[in-house]
Amino acid sequence: MSLSLVHLNIERHKHLERIEPFLRERAPHVVCMQEVFESDIPFFREVLDAECFFVPMALYPTQGGTTPEGVALFSRTGFLSTEFHHLGGWEGELTMYLDGTPVEKNETQRYVLATAEIEHEGAVYRFGTTHFPVTDKGEMNEIQEGVLKKFLETTDSFTECVISGDFNAPRGREVFSRISEKFIDNVPLQYGSSIDGSLHRAGPIPFMVDGLFSRGGYAVRDVEMVCGVSDHCALVAQVEKM
Repeated sequence: MSLSLVHLNIERHKHLERIEPFLRERAPHVVCMQEVFESDIPFFREVLDAECFFVPMALYPTQGGTTPEGVALFSRTGFLSTEFHHLGGWEGELTMYLDGTPVEKNETQRYVLATAEIEHEGAVYRFGTTHFPVTDKGEMNEIQEGVLKKFLETTDSFTECVISGDFNAPRGREVFSRISEKFIDNVPLQYGSSIDGSLHRAGPIPFMVDGLFSRGGYAVRDVEMVCGVSDHCALVAQVEKM
């Protein structure tokens, strides 16, 4: 039997009033999130009735000081194992994130892939989530190319997996194309952009930058994009072990 999956870049705590009813209604088995504040994890654990695996990428200023921000996997059945993979960017202790130019962002943030194995109805599934570097107008730069190379090297040994992410790169260009050589791209081609122009600070952007990729014995079905939740639209799907 399939399990339900939600992928969503939540833009920190800006859209919690929209995200909460969406997650409660969908009640997914697994959620892959990006731009998550560590301080909000108890909130999401309660909303989802799920365990969390969080990997920080940088420190982010808040009204009360600072909090780590990063990617997170949530599972209603807990985790059999979890793993963190460093893909590039800042190394060492977390540093304060500078939300300025692409160069400033890239120099103050580390890039990671969080993976976990979960059990669902006797079958073991591997999921992962990531957040790639931002670039100018979606054009690949040296930092993003390095992260892509490390991502492909890291996942080369994964015989079976489902990985979602905000790849900060338009589908149809090099990043998506190189990933699609190794994985199945499960987002229907009818969706041309995963940016919600009504909520994104830059307005409408005609790029599909969020991906839902799979490899091995998984069927990823009924994939749909849901807008009105965050500055990125959510991807929802059913995943079944074949």
